[in-house]
Amino acid sequence: MDLNREIERAAAILKKTKFLIAFSGAGMSAESGIPTFRDPGGVWDQFDPEEIGTGTGLLSTLTRMPDKIRSFLEHTMRVFLEAKPNAGHVALGTLEKLGILRTVITQNVDNLHQEAGNTHVLEMHGNLYRQCCLSCGRRKMLHRDEFLGSLMKRVTQLTTFDLASILRELPKCDCGNAMRPDVVMFGEQVQKLSESFDAAASCTAMLILGTSGVVYPAAALPQKAKAMGATVIEINSGQSSYYGLADVRIPAPTGEILPRIVERLVDA
Repeated sequence: MDLNREIERAAAILKKTKFLIAFSGAGMSAESGIPTFRDPGGVWDQFDPEEIGTGTGLLSTLTRMPDKIRSFLEHTMRVFLEAKPNAGHVALGTLEKLGILRTVITQNVDNLHQEAGNTHVLEMHGNLYRQCCLSCGRRKMLHRDEFLGSLMKRVTQLTTFDLASILRELPKCDCGNAMRPDVVMFGEQVQKLSESFDAAASCTAMLILGTSGVVYPAAALPQKAKAMGATVIEINSGQSSYYGLADVRIPAPTGEILPRIVERLVDA
């Protein structure tokens, strides 16, 4: 494959498009040091999703094996504290500033798109730093350092590590009840679903970035865009289910390719 030629093709498409959206997955966050869940060596290789990935499983594991939950939280805290937007995230922020990119739809919960400058982000699986009331459902956004550097540190250092102790440390809603991170666990409804499909149906071009295309219903978004006549560009160094769907496919990291595409648009 002539990589430069494919980059030129992608840039030419973006230059002409009237409505571009980006659809990002775990592979993009992996370039910032956040392990994927399903790939070899990922989160589910280290922690059982039945014990960590559901509300009932989490509570059961906390009761039976509290040290396992403490280990998971410490691992997560270290990873997310160190993660920063990579060159791919920054390039998407630039595409928005150039007036080319309208919307980012992401399956990631790390807030890196917003930190890189994107302002219209549809988070299908929630946001780790946004808190949701366990009682009334009200939401509140915390700063990364406020959540990880202060709250999670207190939680993982609890002398008595049980549900009651953790609930006492969690942020409190205005209604007085505890709040939890607003992330979608197994069995819970994905967020921003209708808005995401509306965007996919309206766009004239879509960037697929670092997603395997196996987690539904999110994985159906590129198929919707293609069915409605959009041009699809995939940038992904890993395996995906979109081989026959993409009009342009570049098998390389987003942090390597997106800045090169943006460079051509800025210089044009």
